[in-house]
Amino acid sequence: MSTYSLPPSVPDSLYATESLRLEAVTTCVGFDDMLDVSLAANHRHLDTMIVVTSHEDRLTQSCCQKHGVTCVQTDLFKKNGRKFNKGAAINAGMDHFQWHGWRMHLDADIVLPEEFRRVIFNHTHLERDCIYGANRMDVMGRAALDAIRSQPSHSRHFVNVPGPEHAVLGGMFFDKLRGYVPIGFFQLWHSSAQKAYPYSLGTAAHDDVMFAAQWPESRRRLIPTLLVWHLCSQKPANGENWDGNRNQPRLK
Repeated sequence: MSTYSLPPSVPDSLYATESLRLEAVTTCVGFDDMLDVSLAANHRHLDTMIVVTSHEDRLTQSCCQKHGVTCVQTDLFKKNGRKFNKGAAINAGMDHFQWHGWRMHLDADIVLPEEFRRVIFNHTHLERDCIYGANRMDVMGRAALDAIRSQPSHSRHFVNVPGPEHAVLGGMFFDKLRGYVPIGFFQLWHSSAQKAYPYSLGTAAHDDVMFAAQWPESRRRLIPTLLVWHLCSQKPANGENWDGNRNQPRLK
């Protein structure tokens, strides 16, 4: 069993030295085609990229080898008879963080924009005791993603709803009691505020909300200038992959 253990006290000078370090963890079982696209775009933004998969998912393991990222193989996805214990698997990945800077959880089908590091480090005031979320655009198909990414970044400053052809602005999570909660497709936090990911209740429907809710409501922030791309092969349905069973067809 792997439960992420919080690090010992770290000198503030080390946090300052590594203030621009950025690491990410994602889980991937059966989404190697999506992961192949997202790693090709995202890996260059990161100092460490960690992918957690099952022992049986050879295609994801090969994808990790292709892109030179850290691949963590685990049987925790099915721990305690769960259909998809995503939280336990994320903790196994977070054991491999290497730096005392910023950390992210990303879904395997999330593509970061070309100007990502510039947005978060040059144009956003990040506070160490906050967790951050972003807006996402559901993009249907590899060709649509390539067309959008080929546009100059300055032409994407204004997003129309429902958005450009083959793209729709995705939803965000607001709770009447909790307020805004950055959900699991994109969560950004500082290592000094590291928390363990809660274990799933049998699906991935709650663990990301429970993780972000460990920060007070006043410490949960949306980065309004950051739009990430949610790669889909067809229009997604809410909750379609939460039980670990893939419903989206493979990318063409």
